[in-house]
Amino acid sequence: MVWEHELNERKKIILKSIIDDYIQTAQPVGSRTIARKHELNLGSATIRNEMADLEELGYITQPHTSAGRIPSDKGYRFYVDHLMQIHGLANEEILNISKVMDDRIEELNQLVKRACSIISAVTGYTSVVLTPQFSKAVIRSVQLVGVDDKRVLVVVVADVGMVNNKLVKLEECFDEAFLTRLSNSINQLMSGKTVNQITMPMLLELQNGLNVSSGVVFHIMEAVAECVKKIESTDVYLDGVTNILNHPEFNDLLKAREVLELLKEEEVIAAMVKSAVKKHQFDVRIGSENEIDQMKELSMVTAQYGREGRDIGTIGVIGPTRMTYGKVVSSVQYIKQLLNKEIVRIFGDDL
Repeated sequence: MVWEHELNERKKIILKSIIDDYIQTAQPVGSRTIARKHELNLGSATIRNEMADLEELGYITQPHTSAGRIPSDKGYRFYVDHLMQIHGLANEEILNISKVMDDRIEELNQLVKRACSIISAVTGYTSVVLTPQFSKAVIRSVQLVGVDDKRVLVVVVADVGMVNNKLVKLEECFDEAFLTRLSNSINQLMSGKTVNQITMPMLLELQNGLNVSSGVVFHIMEAVAECVKKIESTDVYLDGVTNILNHPEFNDLLKAREVLELLKEEEVIAAMVKSAVKKHQFDVRIGSENEIDQMKELSMVTAQYGREGRDIGTIGVIGPTRMTYGKVVSSVQYIKQLLNKEIVRIFGDDL
């Protein structure tokens, strides 16, 4: 950026001190605080002059006449790009995360849901994880489970480690023995194929072989197709949504309500996250850099997981602009590595 050369080393040190203190305390930072807490070998008057320059350049602002300064979005951006220190996770945090991720989850949707919960717990903010959007899911198996005389639960397992189900009401009564035969026949027909590869002659052969009405086959195949469609779409997982209430920036109930209502809009959140990583595999959007008004006082850190050139998903963290960026970045990067490792374990090189 053009303004990255605006600051000399002394201004950079003072800006970093202001932002580090403000992230920790949520209180405006004055020159005396900087002089007392940081060994800069500078007097309060010199620090005040430098702070005045930083304010004039737009890196910090003064919320009240007699108050200290707080970072602006421009200040946070410079901090993230040039001054931020990546804080490694504590050994205890690494052990706890590794222990949870070592549970050997075999379904991708359960894996990313677990990762979402971990990110929120570690960072103390709201986490979001998008599953990969698979273009053509190959059916691994179809199971039919009788719920009662006429209702059947259709369970579809795809090669991408995703499972979905649909409850179907049939017009005829069937016992478990028949459902087992029907399930076996459907698996012989569909295993290893995509939905688009199933033709009408195949369905007619299935119908005639089992001597069932076309309605039964139609309802079950319709359920299978719906399950596959859901598997091929992106799922959005959010965790720690109410964590936003733990931060003083959102003590205003009206402001907090607006943010909470936004975080309930999964499609909006998914669109924001996808937009953020569209150009960069790792992205930090700060305050006014976000397109949605309710996000102007929030920052979002996002990263892609999976393997380049393959179907990929996204993990992210949403919190106030006064975010512990170093901790969040290191957490997202570490959990991304664990996710990639687990994906390799589950799928080998087939994802």
